[in-house]
Amino acid sequence: MRSWIIGIISRYRFSLTLLVMVQLGCGVLIALQPRYYQQLVSLAINGQYANLWSSGQPLLEQLALIFLGIAVLQGISGYAGSVFSFNLLKQLQTDFFDKASHLPLAYFQQQSAGEFFTKFNSDISQAQRFFADFLPGVGRELITAVVVTVILFYFCPASLTLAALGIVGLTAILVTVLNHIMGFYARAQRDTWSDIQRVFDETIQGIDTVKVLAAEGQQAAHFHKHTTWLQKLSIRAGAILSVFSPGIELLTQLGGLGLVALAYYLIARGKMGLEPFLLFFFYATLLQMSVNQLTSLVATVQTEFTGMRHLAGFLAEVPEAEDSHPTVTLPSQSVPIELSNLTFGYPGGRRLYNQANLLIPANSVTVIGGESGSGKSTLINLLLRLYAPAEGVISIGGIDIRRISRTELRRKVGVVTQNHFIFQETLRGNLLIAQPDASDPQIFQALERAQLNNFLARLPEGIETVMDPRGVGASTGERQRICIARLLLRESPIMILDEPWSNLDDRARTLLAEVINACKSTATILILTHERHPALAVDRLYHLDGTQGILIQESH
Repeated sequence: MRSWIIGIISRYRFSLTLLVMVQLGCGVLIALQPRYYQQLVSLAINGQYANLWSSGQPLLEQLALIFLGIAVLQGISGYAGSVFSFNLLKQLQTDFFDKASHLPLAYFQQQSAGEFFTKFNSDISQAQRFFADFLPGVGRELITAVVVTVILFYFCPASLTLAALGIVGLTAILVTVLNHIMGFYARAQRDTWSDIQRVFDETIQGIDTVKVLAAEGQQAAHFHKHTTWLQKLSIRAGAILSVFSPGIELLTQLGGLGLVALAYYLIARGKMGLEPFLLFFFYATLLQMSVNQLTSLVATVQTEFTGMRHLAGFLAEVPEAEDSHPTVTLPSQSVPIELSNLTFGYPGGRRLYNQANLLIPANSVTVIGGESGSGKSTLINLLLRLYAPAEGVISIGGIDIRRISRTELRRKVGVVTQNHFIFQETLRGNLLIAQPDASDPQIFQALERAQLNNFLARLPEGIETVMDPRGVGASTGERQRICIARLLLRESPIMILDEPWSNLDDRARTLLAEVINACKSTATILILTHERHPALAVDRLYHLDGTQGILIQESH
């Protein structure tokens, strides 16, 4: 995290330097104010009523200039802080998407989307507060405390100043301890809130499962357990704060009373005049306020550190290994796919493939059947280099895929997964994700080839219609064909469909089979399924033996 903070400071050194310098200027001006108050009060006490206005007017004017200077500097600081915070937010979001695009698939399969996004937003906010508020604030309070201490030692008796510093120091220690305790509860509350967010996210994402199983009460109880614990944490934190805060405040007040008694004793013994006493009265209060603020900033920064530690940890995650050798370009036409002695198993799991061999000819429909969990879908991850085989070679068009960049593979190998993910975007936007520069005629042609003309005719605004979240307004078959239209728009020479028949009625299955058959003339088609459809023109049929991890060619 330290290197990440240094990197941010280095990247925004001008903006941060400006913020800190402005706040240092504020600190100096704030430290000068009590001196003018003391001089004004001294004039009044000394009884110079006849020329009080003429004597005090310059002091008032100078004090007004100090107020104006503080206001101007605070205005500059606020504007500069807003600009810096926006730039930092933009940069961190850019860094997030850049990092996410280079992280392995396995990283995101272990995350709850809602929880991850909530944490990330919270972490960014804490990073903004640290750089835009904490660093300048510490600079301001630190310079104020230093200047005030110097003034106290210069104008007031050393014994009185040391006593004031002792009381301020003791108060600062107690405030630090209290804030450390509160920081512990803040972290515990953050973790509990994260659990609440995860349960909430999973409930919403799986609401159909919850309702089908009549598990609303069970999920509510699970949710209630976490919220109850968060409530207990909040009550405990509030109880500690309500006991210790007044105690610290009482100690501060008693310390102040002791300082007044000591000052009175020094005046009575003739060791301190009235003017130094007034100066001490003003500056001791300012020192107490400044040190308390500084202590609070330092103590509560633990919350910001927690968020930044998560943020820096995410940005430091190890990305996918870069291609360290020259890559080749795949042909734009249909090419064969071959697996030779493929061996693979997920970490900690059994071997899904064990010296498996497979040949998928060009311009053909090849079906791989097998039981659920046998490893059919895993083949997609291997072909796209989302995972690497332990042994063996996968080649496309006679080229080892290790010589083909991941970007090139994912551009030429089109996949329709079981999820059929539809974004809450226009139909046009959902298709352009596959080919950003596609023209309207190309979009309509892809929709026609995917047999979506009837679906398009029902949409009130055609391709400009915004799809419901996750494609709720479309049937499963229509969502599948939208995903196929994406591939057709991209003109992928290789098409892979994972369990395409699931949850489809007979008519939708027949339509989908006709679409696949029509694509065979321009693409190599691989279908992973445990079901078959008679309308599908199958050229090769394999069975994945999940026990032995081999592919067996069957007659069809």
